Amino acid sequence: MTEGRGRYAARRLLVAGPTLLGLSFLVFLLGSLAGDPSARLAEGGLEPGEVPTPEQIAAVHHQLGLDRPLLVRYGEWLGRAAHGNLGESIVLPGKGVGDAIRAAVPSTVGLAAAATLLVLALSVPIGVIGAVLRGRWWQQGLRIATLAGASIPGFFLAYLLIYVFAVRLHLVPVVGSVGARSMVLPALTLAVGPTALISRLLQRALVEELRHDYIRTARAKGLTELATVLAHALRNAFLPVITVLGSVLARLLEGAVVVELIFGRSGIGNLTLQAVGSSDYPMTQGVVLFAGVVVIAFNLLVDLTYPGLDPRVRLGATA
Repeated sequence: MTEGRGRYAARRLLVAGPTLLGLSFLVFLLGSLAGDPSARLAEGGLEPGEVPTPEQIAAVHHQLGLDRPLLVRYGEWLGRAAHGNLGESIVLPGKGVGDAIRAAVPSTVGLAAAATLLVLALSVPIGVIGAVLRGRWWQQGLRIATLAGASIPGFFLAYLLIYVFAVRLHLVPVVGSVGARSMVLPALTLAVGPTALISRLLQRALVEELRHDYIRTARAKGLTELATVLAHALRNAFLPVITVLGSVLARLLEGAVVVELIFGRSGIGNLTLQAVGSSDYPMTQGVVLFAGVVVIAFNLLVDLTYPGLDPRVRLGATA
């Protein structure tokens, strides 16, 4: 059994390697195509109103190494990245990309962790209630609410929450990164979409589990519907949810870009927007690569832990 799980893990690691390599090339390519900052950087050394000459622009272009073949630059960048060196910002001289990412990570991780706790605290009860009360008007109301939560744009939800809880009720601050109260609205904005997704998925899985024979046996023993769900069906029904956790994390990272901008929070999202807006391609490549590595690593972790939760996967791996 242990040998089978080892082969299963090895296959997943072999898939993760080429995926990470392909991601790195795509990130480098997109960063290279994001724009040539040579002209704007050449203007930085001139007096206000002066226009850089083609020779000055070409000199900066050469200094940045942008006149070399793409694959050569990619190979050098990949070699440095493999050793943890993502280069330096071209807009903020002397500012290392890795240092900037490390400084921004704690704020984004804290926000994502708070949003994840909200997702779990809300989606599980909603999914259970929707499965237990199926066929009643409560289920229809939950279905409409989760559909709305999955469909509403993040930026619109953010401004709606700001208007209700900050402007009208004065319960929480609008912007800032100080204190737990400043995290309430950003975390709630990030959590609504994934909560709707997971609760709907969990509800459907519970409804399917409640049709199985072992559930009929539990009911025959006199257990209530809620006790049957919590004691027997929930564990098996939660397995499909685990498979989407990687995509949920990706959605949280994606939403952080907009949320951190709206609520004035520092973090990876704000750093990404600043890098893209200033055509700082080393910084853009670094933050996008970081986000991609996090998502790949989390999906790999889910793949490696799934056999321990579902014996059918473990048996399949040993075949």
